[in-house]
Amino acid sequence: MKKLLISDIHANPSALEAVLLASRGEYEAVLCLGDITGYGPDPEACIDLLRSLQKTIKSCVILAGNHDAVLFGAIPLEWFNKQAQSSIKRMRKTLSADSLYWLSSLSSYIDLGERVLAVHGAPEDPVAGYLFGGMETLSALSYMQEQFFDVCFCGHTHSAAVFVRGWKDNTHAPAPGETVYLDNAPVIVNPGSTGFPRTFNGGRTADMPGDSEPISITSYPACFAIWDTETRSVTFREARYDRTSLEARLARLK
Repeated sequence: MKKLLISDIHANPSALEAVLLASRGEYEAVLCLGDITGYGPDPEACIDLLRSLQKTIKSCVILAGNHDAVLFGAIPLEWFNKQAQSSIKRMRKTLSADSLYWLSSLSSYIDLGERVLAVHGAPEDPVAGYLFGGMETLSALSYMQEQFFDVCFCGHTHSAAVFVRGWKDNTHAPAPGETVYLDNAPVIVNPGSTGFPRTFNGGRTADMPGDSEPISITSYPACFAIWDTETRSVTFREARYDRTSLEARLARLK
């Protein structure tokens, strides 16, 4: 089975729509790793898109991230920086009661079976833990071994990454189009951010040789991945979209 991996949409429906269009027909299941809300201008539209997927796709697992959890009181507002606090306060005012209730029903941790775990942040801190490839990641890999998990999918950092103990710096930053096989257990996989990638797959902040299009506001990357459970592989992908209208809407919110 092939599963669409998305994470950190952050109220950016333009990016989510671009990913769903680019991956159409390529998957039979969906795994969303959280942070549907936060930062962007339209959380309601993103929630509507995901709830529609739940109705049309038999296996559609959606987790809550820290930006979602704060909206229903699972994390204190003071945990966030001032910029994030501003967007959280705005979303508390604008999100419908139905959407807030739906978000509150989501978990940040799920055992998918077959020794596979999915979290928003980190195995030991599913809501808010960060994994950057340092000692915190080595601890997470040890925890997975102790709990008998071979694979963990996570988001939260906004950067596509694969973590395996013993690799250089324990970290591999995959490029768009690259396929990674999940043979070296335990392994942690982050598909990158759909809505607000902090870096573009492997620290790419400018055009790289082989890019089909230059990165610009009218050709902006939205990260995702396709997990093939039969071949035990993950292929990292990006969809491009025009960010002009999104930036205009964000400017009006400031």
